[in-house]
Amino acid sequence: MAADAGLIPVDRDVISIAGTSKGADTAIVIKPANSTRIFDMIIREIIAKPRDKA
Repeated sequence: MAADAGLIPVDRDVISIAGTSKGADTAIVIKPANSTRIFDMIIREIIAKPRDKA
């Protein structure tokens, strides 16, 4: 959605951060893509992710 809106470049890697109501706990580096080319999106690196749900 951000790429479709032109808010992030599709020719450079970006960092995506996500989480829950308890806070951000996941971060990845991706090569973004527009929704029409969604399968061109590549996860370059997993920076952080939760170990378990506890």
